[in-house]
Amino acid sequence: MAEQQAASQLRRRSFLKRISFGGTALLPAAGWLAGGTAARADSDSRGGLTRGDAAILRFLAAAEILETDLWQQYNELALGNDAFQQGLFALDGDMPTYVNQNTRNEFTHQDFINAYLVSKGRRGVSLEPFRKLPSSQATGSNKTAKRLTNLMDLTVDTSWYTRYRSTGNPDFGDTFPQIVNLVNVPAIPNGDLPVGGDDIQVIANTAGFHFATIEQGGSSLYDSFIPKASSLEVLRIVAAIGGTEVQHFEIWQDKAGNAPPVPLATGARFPQLPIGPAQTPDGHDDADPMDTNQVMARPCKFINASLPLCAVIRPTTTAHAGAMAAATGLANSGLFQGQSKAFFDFVLELAEEADEARREM
Repeated sequence: MAEQQAASQLRRRSFLKRISFGGTALLPAAGWLAGGTAARADSDSRGGLTRGDAAILRFLAAAEILETDLWQQYNELALGNDAFQQGLFALDGDMPTYVNQNTRNEFTHQDFINAYLVSKGRRGVSLEPFRKLPSSQATGSNKTAKRLTNLMDLTVDTSWYTRYRSTGNPDFGDTFPQIVNLVNVPAIPNGDLPVGGDDIQVIANTAGFHFATIEQGGSSLYDSFIPKASSLEVLRIVAAIGGTEVQHFEIWQDKAGNAPPVPLATGARFPQLPIGPAQTPDGHDDADPMDTNQVMARPCKFINASLPLCAVIRPTTTAHAGAMAAATGLANSGLFQGQSKAFFDFVLELAEEADEARREM
């Protein structure tokens, strides 16, 4: 037990170091422990759920609450801010509608998973005590609402674009370059900007890529939990909700490829993405694999490098796609900028317990 506690503390320090989290005052514990983790104190099986299954669902509930929070911010502006809406239209005329549908789905995911946990005699997850971050002050936003996530200063990982167009797989140690460098940039406006201007178009382009970044991460996260679930019902939940994450990603990676370049006299603020035919006239796939039309997953290494290439979600291993990897990726993006150490500790404990889950027969 002492070794396990030491390992947990080491992971915790490593996580906080990786996200460069500075010291801040802790929130009072009483408010959030009631909806908090403490899964290790639960009995091994209650209501038909093993401790591991409960831990998986608790982390997914927290992840869906965070997704709902960020999508709600996007939804308010996609539907209520003319300049942001027109910027999204430049990527596709259905963008605001799809943002609204994605937001609706996230609400159903967080509500269902928490209700399922409670129906099985397990505690649900609440992040309400951490709802403290400010809202955008642009028209359309609920300006007085407190948020869990920050969308106004993000570093967006766009390596999924090159990863899914490559035969490589992070689970084999492969790495991939960014297709667009989006570092410390806003994905929503914090005030009203002119319709059709370069500033709002860069923001809308950034949002378009962030949509795909979030959903491809969710696709891998859910997939990583499938081998860990013990209950067939929990396996059904993870696979079914995870499937919608894949649907979301496919929509958003297709739309992100339509992001228009935004030039300046000194160079491109948002570059021209590769454009070309998906295939040559004779049907051979000789086109640039970075072509924006190449939106279906390219076959890659899977399970064993000696096996034939296969088109799959990747990564899927715990190390690269699990709860800790997901939490670290979101934190490094700046999505939680302004949150307290208590928030990071809470999410980290949920992530540790979810990654430690093992299938029980």
